[in-house]
Amino acid sequence: MSLFANKLNRRNLRPCVRSERSSFQCFAKTSLAVALILLVATTGCRSSYHWRKTVANDTSSVQPISKRVDEPRVEIMQAALTSAPITVRDRERIESLQYQNLSLREVLEIAVQNSEVLREIGGVALKNPDTVQTQFNSALRETDPRYGMEAALSAFDAQLATTAYFNKKDQTFNNPFFSGGTNTFQQDLNDYTMELSKRTATGSRLALRGVTNYDSNNAPSNTFRSAWDTYVEGEIRQPLLQGGGLEFNRIAGPGSTPGVYNGLLIARVNNDISQTDFEVSVRDYVSNVVNSYWDLYFAYRDLDARTHAMKRSLIAWNQIRARAENDLESEARAALASEQYFRFKAEVDDALTGRIVQGTQNRNGSTGGTLRGSSGVQVAERRLRLLIGMTINGDELIRPNEDPSEAEVIFYWDTVMQEALMRRPELRRQQLSIHKRQMELLAARNFLNPRLDSVGRYRFRGFGDDLVASSGQSSSLGNLATGDLQEWYVGVEYTVPLGYRKGHLAVSNAEMLLTRDRAVLREQEREVVHDLSNAIADAARAFEACQNAVSRLEAANNVLRAYETQIKNDLEVDIDRQLDAQRRVVEAEIRYYQSRTEYAVALKNVHLEKGSLMGYADLRILDGIVPVIKETVVLSETTPPGGETSGNDGTIPETHATDASAMDESSADSAPVE
Repeated sequence: MSLFANKLNRRNLRPCVRSERSSFQCFAKTSLAVALILLVATTGCRSSYHWRKTVANDTSSVQPISKRVDEPRVEIMQAALTSAPITVRDRERIESLQYQNLSLREVLEIAVQNSEVLREIGGVALKNPDTVQTQFNSALRETDPRYGMEAALSAFDAQLATTAYFNKKDQTFNNPFFSGGTNTFQQDLNDYTMELSKRTATGSRLALRGVTNYDSNNAPSNTFRSAWDTYVEGEIRQPLLQGGGLEFNRIAGPGSTPGVYNGLLIARVNNDISQTDFEVSVRDYVSNVVNSYWDLYFAYRDLDARTHAMKRSLIAWNQIRARAENDLESEARAALASEQYFRFKAEVDDALTGRIVQGTQNRNGSTGGTLRGSSGVQVAERRLRLLIGMTINGDELIRPNEDPSEAEVIFYWDTVMQEALMRRPELRRQQLSIHKRQMELLAARNFLNPRLDSVGRYRFRGFGDDLVASSGQSSSLGNLATGDLQEWYVGVEYTVPLGYRKGHLAVSNAEMLLTRDRAVLREQEREVVHDLSNAIADAARAFEACQNAVSRLEAANNVLRAYETQIKNDLEVDIDRQLDAQRRVVEAEIRYYQSRTEYAVALKNVHLEKGSLMGYADLRILDGIVPVIKETVVLSETTPPGGETSGNDGTIPETHATDASAMDESSADSAPVE
């Protein structure tokens, strides 16, 4: 207001009310003063760049974008470019392939470093890119100008509003009574208003307002030819029933309507839900990476077993051909051996290149995925490269150098069940949703009250010939400073919707949503227990399958060695039994490694079901943004006090959830840091 007063001083304004020319000068100076006030108070010097880009008529920035829209052309990213894939026709390249041996931990490190997008199997990024989870999701929620926490806080920000209106009137009246005693009425009328207002946490609105009116006219009855009427007032409006109170305004926000709540507490819960969704996405991503790693491990083992079988069948075929002496029976035996050789050769080609079928992935039978084991080496390797962000076709083939654990792991049901119910992020997310519904119900009940607002206003007035002058009477601001002219205004405003139809609907809807979310939580807990039961049972089955597969493989090898010993001793062996023994060996060997891989996936699934997968994979989430590798690696759990365990080859089995320190560390590693 001081800048405004300095611009409109007595020296500049008194001449401007004495003639038409000076009146025009007054108008120009006043307009310039108001413009300067608005620019300095609301924009500042740093906003000139944004003004040129968003308000001015400079279209240089948008023209290239418009051209690309009119002439669409896909922008090719460098990360998508790769060499040609190796196929079965490239025998020389296959034989000269180099391998990149990686452990599961190293694969997870690569995945973490390239996890801007939490990739999923199945082409989700192509089919529905808007639903793809990324490391930016939490930041997007926080910076949402509609539903973020800062957006909710912005409702309580102070607001500065300024208006300036200029009016020129030149009118002839038939009756001078209506124009202050003259038939030809001429008037210059300017209105200036500046207001600073703020909403408080209890819903009240505070405002400090300054109003200045300038009136210059030719009415002969005026005290002054031109006069300034100025007043400064403070106003408070406090809701006493509907819309009032700290609880309601923190939940719903000021000015909310039934069913639409976006206060600070609601925004905070939404932010927590978003971070929990991110945690679920990270967990699923890690689970898929582990699944793909073990898929690739089994693919190599499957290829090795079939390659050995092919070599055995070739040796048997050559031995039979060497003994054949134009004997029809020997020719038939050789044909059988050759058929088995080419069968194994075809299986080796399939095991190397693979068939494009679904691999092991989340929710293909269980939450963490059930082992498929039907992909070949190259298909499984490309799938792993896709997930961890490496080039799709590399110069080296990734080869796992880590074997699945053969130790028996015993999980104690009561402990792991309680752990799953406490730590599963899906349950925490639903619990947050219930808290949100409870707050919405509290806010909805507020609308069953009538609207009763108390309003108070106090005003200081000033009137004079000039806005600023040395003498008191002729200065509007000087007269204002004396405090002689004071006014006040107090009252209440009452509004009530008869019947409260919308309010009752809001309460009923909030109660139904709360009841629904509680029912969903109960069902989610039952499903968690169901899936955990399946996972623990499957882990036990997979371990027993490993033991049986070892015995089966040993027996199959004994049979084949017995037949081979008979052949070396020139004893007659039925060719069908010999070839069948070869098939049994390769089937038993494949089944053995499949059982070991199933056991590794099953153990991972148990940790996923009980909410400890991030700790099991030695990962933790910082600030809900990106997972990082822990510096210390815990490969096994501790044995519970007094618990008897048994393991394979004397290995102490893993018994999670009975060591309190291990549980606390794993819990801290799997939860976002607030």
